[in-house]
Amino acid sequence: MNPFLVVKDLTLGLTYKRVPLVEKVSFEVKKGEVLGVLGESGCGKTLTGFSLLRLFPPGISYYSGEVWIDGIPIYSLKEKELCQIRGKKVAIILQDPLSSLNPVLSIKEQLEEVFKAHRPELTKKERFEKMVDLLREVGISDPEIRLKSYPHQLSGGLRQRIMIAIALAGDPEILVADEPTTAIDPTLQIQVLNLLKRLNRERGLTIVFISHDLGVIRWIAHRVAVFYAGEIVELAPIERLFLTPLHPYTQALINSYPKEGKFKVDLKGGVVELSKKPEGCYYQLRCDNPCEKGKTYHPQLLEVVPQHWVRCFRYE
Repeated sequence: MNPFLVVKDLTLGLTYKRVPLVEKVSFEVKKGEVLGVLGESGCGKTLTGFSLLRLFPPGISYYSGEVWIDGIPIYSLKEKELCQIRGKKVAIILQDPLSSLNPVLSIKEQLEEVFKAHRPELTKKERFEKMVDLLREVGISDPEIRLKSYPHQLSGGLRQRIMIAIALAGDPEILVADEPTTAIDPTLQIQVLNLLKRLNRERGLTIVFISHDLGVIRWIAHRVAVFYAGEIVELAPIERLFLTPLHPYTQALINSYPKEGKFKVDLKGGVVELSKKPEGCYYQLRCDNPCEKGKTYHPQLLEVVPQHWVRCFRYE
């Protein structure tokens, strides 16, 4: 099966000076697959997710590389053409539903904006019926009442479901989920994860799921891309990654996760500042067993066994 999403050598960085923050990132996602994007805060996960829709925070610019969605070159499109892709072909769930929803518009008004933009053929009555059905699909009871509500009147779990409903309103084929379970309690986390798994299974929805939580990634993803210092350091199927992690950073992440009879162990050091990356391997300052070659040369991402890629000189 041909990949539905292709990212090739994508590089993004600061606008005012040449400092790469996401550096030559490449990966592919098949239709109906869930790719987990894993790493600590500051590794470039969210920036990569936003770049799939060609959205950048202020002060961030596109340097080079390409993104293809269903064969469409996203970075070659004009802005007007891009507006037809966002929401319709690819949509995003943002981290914080309270700050992402408009506080002065009702849920109905915010959902209706998406239907008007991407499904203009629907009548007013048909739009309302679609909105009610969509809220039911994401597990919201009494949808007619909820449509009249404002974000501040809803719980964190309901707001997150509303965000998912807004993302699904344009009937997208790819969903970028940027840490959608971070701001809610563990019980609601399971509900949201089960909802996304059901949408993946029933709709065939392709999902790029961004998180720093290993447990969440293991629950939902088919494959995992581990990010460190703005680049992918390991890419593998989910079970293989957890059973035989190759990169020392992946090993440290997994070892830091709480296990039965063992307290959580903190990772040594912190993520290297992206504007002050060391020469050679970016992980050398935190590595328990740094190699001499890594002090001078930067390792490439290599496929060391079928479908398992790693960026480390130990596996050349």
